[in-house]
Amino acid sequence: MVLGGILRQMRDMQEEISIGFEFFDGPFQTAITGPSKLYLVPTTHGENFDPDFSPIPTSLDELPNGDRWTQAYIISAIEILAGRRPAIQVSRSTHRFIYNGLVRRAGSLRELPKIKRIHRNKPIEGVIEVTATLAFQNRVRALVARFEGVDRKWLCTEFELI
Repeated sequence: MVLGGILRQMRDMQEEISIGFEFFDGPFQTAITGPSKLYLVPTTHGENFDPDFSPIPTSLDELPNGDRWTQAYIISAIEILAGRRPAIQVSRSTHRFIYNGLVRRAGSLRELPKIKRIHRNKPIEGVIEVTATLAFQNRVRALVARFEGVDRKWLCTEFELI
């Protein structure tokens, strides 16, 4: 008897809530006026910037040719890892966290590999993701990198030799 009274009170409360508040009016209908685009939010690696000095995304029209530029960067980075080029040459086009890692690994390769293939992907405007197949004497390794168009230049924000 007591349990039945509690259930009745709960049902009455649900009716009051559902009558008093509109929780769901149905699905929203939005009109799509044109093709939508994703935009770059520059990688910061946890750094905080004053809004006046934060990195500004750049469109592809204002950036150098991505194919030639990424190829030149990959060649330079491989030569740095092999100890044949100073790391300072890529410092302006490399995020400082990635640059510090590149400096630590400079000279770590015993031989200069041959680049077998470079594949580029452009997931959104102002971003190029690169994978390169490198042939060493006894093995094949992969190199992956991400370049973002920031402040009217390409910036390497990720770099890893796998």
